[in-house]
Amino acid sequence: MKKMMIAIFVVALLATSGLAMAQGWGRGAGMGYGPYGPGYGPYAGGPGLNLSADQAKQMQTLRETFFSETAPLREEIMKRHLELRTLWSQANPDGEKILAKQKEINGLRAQLQEKATKHRLDMRQILTPEQQAQLQSFPGGSGKFGPGMRGACGPGRGMGMGMGYGPGPRW
Repeated sequence: MKKMMIAIFVVALLATSGLAMAQGWGRGAGMGYGPYGPGYGPYAGGPGLNLSADQAKQMQTLRETFFSETAPLREEIMKRHLELRTLWSQANPDGEKILAKQKEINGLRAQLQEKATKHRLDMRQILTPEQQAQLQSFPGGSGKFGPGMRGACGPGRGMGMGMGYGPGPRW
């Protein structure tokens, strides 16, 4: 009887873990549900902006385009991080190679930051002048992203899609 219960428990455990793994990566910290709702702080239609359905649709389209266009760049950054980690894990790390790899990562990050800035400017163009003025009253002002890690403004260095160091939660 005990063996049967253990076998049932193991099968149930494997089945539920398989379902959890099939869900894929989450958005992670810094992007997702925050004080303004899902997405990017005020641009997600936070309280007081009163986005029209057309504005919300335009912003969603811009967001999806941004994520799809920057996916290769984010993947490249992750790849270079793994290469850097490998360099650091060697018995006698080569300082020149590590510095060169770090410069590559910094260059890719600068490219991603530039694209993110252009994206934010494009998002801002969708807003009416009144909505842009209201945007200044949100925490962080100037239409920056919502609170990130430790309450700082910006996307935060959390895990997930962005500049984080790993996968986000799977829910």
